Amino acid sequence: MPVRLALLTALAALVLPAAAARADNPVLIATVGVNDGFNISLKDANGQNVTHLDPGTYTIQVHDLSTIHNFHLSGPGVDEATDPETTSDPTWTVTFTDGKYTFQCDPHRTVMHGSFTVGTVAAPVPATQLRASVGPGRTIALRDANGSRLTVLTGSTSVVVAVNDRSRADNFHLIGTGVNRATGVGFRGRATWKLKLAAGKYVYRSDRHKALRGSFTVSTS
Repeated sequence: MPVRLALLTALAALVLPAAAARADNPVLIATVGVNDGFNISLKDANGQNVTHLDPGTYTIQVHDLSTIHNFHLSGPGVDEATDPETTSDPTWTVTFTDGKYTFQCDPHRTVMHGSFTVGTVAAPVPATQLRASVGPGRTIALRDANGSRLTVLTGSTSVVVAVNDRSRADNFHLIGTGVNRATGVGFRGRATWKLKLAAGKYVYRSDRHKALRGSFTVSTS
């Protein structure tokens, strides 16, 4: 067999299985910038928007139709993007695993974006509800949802603190790792704080009378 023919045969043996494998993959269609508009989408072979997929390998046919936008797909094990300054029609072969994936136009990511989930995604742990109060008189407290004074917080470190400030002489000030939130001295009213806490000690107090105080610890173990 001539050397050139033998080389072509060997190359075909390598390419054809890969092409056949790709042809067997489910196909997704990624499109961005139709008529230079601010539009971006990821659809399945039936033209439906992708919201959830099974884990596995997929072929993504990308249609980047604008020189001011791009298509950027990212998530666990995947990070593919077209060039914002050119149009292109690449084909990507990607393997999705359990988790959340996002797609966006990088220059306009605040308005051109989407997301979908793959496989089994753990539900987010709900935030812990806490109740903070200061006043009337020289009183200050931080309580859990059952009304017990908080000493140790375990479980979720995402909290929602409902503050009831009933004193014009004191305020409620929460201090700890990554947190420094306070109502105003002289303020009377309600506030809601959505916070992310870390392991360690947190202190709440009045800035006017610093002896009016309490504390609790956060345990993540």
